[in-house]
Amino acid sequence: MSLEDTLSLLRRVRVLTELDDAALGALGAVLTWKHVKAGETIVSHLSSEAQVYFVVEGAFRTRLETAAGRVVAIRQISAGSHFGEIAALANTPRSLAVIAETDGLIAECSQDAFLQLMNQDARFATSVASALSRIVVQLTERVFELAALEVRFRIYAELLRLAANGDTDGDGKVTIRGAPTHETIAAAVGAQREAVTRELRLLASEGVVRQDKRDIVILDLEKLRTLVRRRAGETTSDAIDWRF
Repeated sequence: MSLEDTLSLLRRVRVLTELDDAALGALGAVLTWKHVKAGETIVSHLSSEAQVYFVVEGAFRTRLETAAGRVVAIRQISAGSHFGEIAALANTPRSLAVIAETDGLIAECSQDAFLQLMNQDARFATSVASALSRIVVQLTERVFELAALEVRFRIYAELLRLAANGDTDGDGKVTIRGAPTHETIAAAVGAQREAVTRELRLLASEGVVRQDKRDIVILDLEKLRTLVRRRAGETTSDAIDWRF
């Protein structure tokens, strides 16, 4: 891969946007590029590896599984994001498994190279800290939702999170392309698949969403926000662009 191609791909990663061409080129020289397939496990729960991954293409899901086999989906990771920094920073086993939901392209960065870059570039370190802070806020709100909201509104809140990385057209509709399955959404909000199917049908009958094969189209984003806000109250998510 040429240097120009490497720089072009890495500029898609939000946490790397503050790096100049020289720093980005030096980083690119130590990365390992990997094409991954849908369903492939990139990171295993409790593994001792500490690489950091930059996502150029594809969608990924972090998850945990109970001893009884119940899967809990923690968050979705989209193109332009990164993962693995917690193990690299805290020097701990992996706290989550990361599974590819689609085919994708990722760049693997060693723990040493990642920490060296953080020490050398304060802007990059700040970007990493900012991304981690957003994750903390998002997960805090999910804990609140699990404790305080009925399943219906937890599903609505998850749709809003998914919509944050959707495609918006001129009419204000948001398309969540390659949306998670109903089972995956259920695993993210502590519900059963049937509940997700029922609520999506209800929203469709009210003109709020439309299911189009693997895409979910949010036809009335403001109504969806209002439904959640009336039940949950004002949240930090109302004021944050969750693309990260």
